[in-house]
Amino acid sequence: MFVFLICVADSGFAAQCESTPLKRVNLTQFSATSLLSPDHRWEFLSIGPNSPDKEALLYIQNAESSKKWLLGSMERNGTAFWSKDSKRLFLRDEYAADDTKIRIFDMTGKMPQEIKDLNDKIEKALLAHVPKNKTTQWVYYPEVCFADDSSTIIVLADAPLDPKEGGSGMPFDLKLTVNVVTGQVLAAVPTTR
Repeated sequence: MFVFLICVADSGFAAQCESTPLKRVNLTQFSATSLLSPDHRWEFLSIGPNSPDKEALLYIQNAESSKKWLLGSMERNGTAFWSKDSKRLFLRDEYAADDTKIRIFDMTGKMPQEIKDLNDKIEKALLAHVPKNKTTQWVYYPEVCFADDSSTIIVLADAPLDPKEGGSGMPFDLKLTVNVVTGQVLAAVPTTR
């Protein structure tokens, strides 16, 4: 029965996502990889360090001019993928053992622009669904996709709850639908994976 519920939740999640499976790259602090956008105009790059005490640097490069923009670095692990229309680059940064950050870059202008405060708005919407007598053990986003319209993402949040005083914890998953242009959380629905 549990396996059936996971499959139903996954199929519901997948049905709301872009119909074509996207190429993804998994990142570590030592990654040296690239991912070309579907329209071949942009390339995401992770350039591994030359020594083990440094982090991989992340870039977006214009495929025609070879001009690069630094996005930051990868401290631990992450995932990157493009929207089907190449208008957005998604980056999940698992920068801490108990926290994950979502970053999205808008590629519709002459240069990449990070959509600011998006992660904060998603986390604020998530925390609004946490009962006052509970706290989250961690916040992780195991599944994220672009909806058919690349201005919308669907995020599955995994944020187990612990009581603030005594008692045992419990699982807590929330599916959020977010307009990345406005930062507005359009829907937040408790779910099971």
